Amino acid sequence: MNQGTIKEKVLFEGIGIHSGEYSRIVLHPEEENTGIRFLRWGVYIPAKPEFVVNTDHSTDLGKEGVFVKTVEHLMAVLYMLGVDNITVEFLEGFEVPILDGSGYYFYKALKDKVVSLSVPAPILEISSSFEVRNSVGYIKALPYEGFSVAYMGSIKGFFEERLVEFRGNIRDVVFARTFCYDYELEHLLKKGLAKGGSLKNALLLGMGFVYNEGGMRSEDEPLRHKLLDLIGDLALVGKRIKGRIVSYKGGHTLNYLFVKVLSSISETSLASSSVSTP
Repeated sequence: MNQGTIKEKVLFEGIGIHSGEYSRIVLHPEEENTGIRFLRWGVYIPAKPEFVVNTDHSTDLGKEGVFVKTVEHLMAVLYMLGVDNITVEFLEGFEVPILDGSGYYFYKALKDKVVSLSVPAPILEISSSFEVRNSVGYIKALPYEGFSVAYMGSIKGFFEERLVEFRGNIRDVVFARTFCYDYELEHLLKKGLAKGGSLKNALLLGMGFVYNEGGMRSEDEPLRHKLLDLIGDLALVGKRIKGRIVSYKGGHTLNYLFVKVLSSISETSLASSSVSTP
């Protein structure tokens, strides 16, 4: 499989879900081996683990005092479409527009604009199993012929533990919106988050019911959104992953810890290991 980019510029605009600020970004095609990078105020910020500056309810990147926020949904769509080389330039704002809270509108605009380049895409093969844990859950990496990502969790008031999986069909996850429970809203707002959130760009859950008109897009939509987030965070590795990733109650912080370990291990000699984190 070769590296990919897009054939022309693509513009996205809208509110940032956490900042509440209007944002405009333009995606520029790039040559092979450029990688994915964000451009704001003249500073290029590579989409790599060493540039992650925050994982509290989003994945944010920064360099030289300049940062960009909530990159994970766009990163997930780029990864699933095979786009390895692109510059995301911020014309206004600093947060990637949330759009409808899912990856759908990124996918819709980009799916027919992907072009293959002449250089093979780098591959990170998981040849031995390992896992990363924190006090909440764990993420395991397992050898696998292909790319598979699974998420196991529960939705309070709806069902106990359930597993959802992505094996290459973008439509299995791209529709799933970001979500929160009604009792979390006050806490998020006090932290300066979710200032741009609404029923137009997020799924709001009560105990056993949904505030959004029309309800969930699937009965396990929140878990599928967790998959979307995980794929977006895995994309920070900068390589096509050959292996199976299983997350149990993971979130952005655990995803980031896992990606750091994954990035530090040789793609040809993964030693079986277990890593515990606070």
